[in-house]
Amino acid sequence: MLRAIEFFQELYGPIIDRGGNMITTVTLNAAIDKTIICDEVERRGITRSREALAVAGGKGINVARAIFKLGGSVTATGFAGGHNGLLIRRMIEAEGIHHELLDIEDNSRMCLAIIETNTQSVTEIYDPAPMVKQEEWDQLMDIVRRLAGNSQIVTLNGSLPKGLGNDAYYQLIGLMKRSNPECKVVLDTSGEALREGMRARPFMMKPNKNEMEVLLGHPLSSYRDAIEGVNEVMGHGIELVVLSLGSDGVVFGYRGEIYRVDPLSGVEVQSTVGCGDALVGGIAQKIVESGDIVEAVRYGVASATSNLTSKTQANVRREQVEEFFRHIEVKQVC
Repeated sequence: MLRAIEFFQELYGPIIDRGGNMITTVTLNAAIDKTIICDEVERRGITRSREALAVAGGKGINVARAIFKLGGSVTATGFAGGHNGLLIRRMIEAEGIHHELLDIEDNSRMCLAIIETNTQSVTEIYDPAPMVKQEEWDQLMDIVRRLAGNSQIVTLNGSLPKGLGNDAYYQLIGLMKRSNPECKVVLDTSGEALREGMRARPFMMKPNKNEMEVLLGHPLSSYRDAIEGVNEVMGHGIELVVLSLGSDGVVFGYRGEIYRVDPLSGVEVQSTVGCGDALVGGIAQKIVESGDIVEAVRYGVASATSNLTSKTQANVRREQVEEFFRHIEVKQVC
């Protein structure tokens, strides 16, 4: 374990006690994220990787990593169970990220991303989610209620484990609004969990194109469709809707106005995995720093762009993010 800690300190820098709890991230389905880099997968044969990396993951943990790397004060919470959960906690501690992960009986996931450099394709394989008991859910809600009381922003990220209903995020958002009405809640999930969570009116939602299409029930076949989709979600009482379109950039709406952010050209891509989480982390951190929402989305895009240059999720570099931030433009479209 000592060698693992030394490895993460070499990768992410020395452990620093940042203190405070300006941002809380919630990961209900934490994982060990393993990345295999190879030239090409040999189907029905043996593929030998050129590189293998492993980090603590799950979307909220990735968001916490991005915030931490950007100089923010963050606490990661959620479920981490079994032997994998123990390793997840040790990995986070080695990175220097403060956490209050709840130990549960069932084993947390391991998720595999295979990057084929010949085709620049990414294949992801996820273990089954763990089962969460009612008493474990009750304990986590108590933790989230307490952390939200001292947080400016809470992000709710990723899929749901077994044992929780589709309204799990709806419950948490309501809980946090009662605990701290000034806290801004960010929701980044998919499917029915996203639909149910939207009913609780979080401050921000960040669907990608596929998630938005499922939420609205129709394809986004054009740029105009993307704008109308963002408008439709804002109509449900969501102040900030950030629609990530991958290589086509971002369309976002804030209090009835729509903007676009085009991607930077000439960036050498190592991996696209975790870009959405780096986007959320950058937005959250800049909101805490300045309160300027439009600038926060621009900073989030800069953070996601930095993520493209890394082989592991949300391993952004602050100096690089600041450089990208200077070149990224936001254009109001309506």
